[in-house]
Amino acid sequence: MRQKSARLGMALAMAGTIAAGTLSVAAPAAASATSWTPYQAYRTLQNCVSAGTTLLVTKGYKEYECRWDSPYYMLWLRK
Repeated sequence: MRQKSARLGMALAMAGTIAAGTLSVAAPAAASATSWTPYQAYRTLQNCVSAGTTLLVTKGYKEYECRWDSPYYMLWLRK
């Protein structure tokens, strides 16, 4: 009987930790407005940079970043 109550206590403690971790990870609404968003994948870095530069001028994005996401470069944009 003692083992069952110990396991139950441990399970409840773990559930509480997971719930608290989930709440602390959630980002505020204002922070999500300035976060990076994936746009499109490109085969070469040069194409990714060219597209990012064009989007800065035409769409009004503030920043772009080309990240390697095998086997392509993913263009990420920030407003």
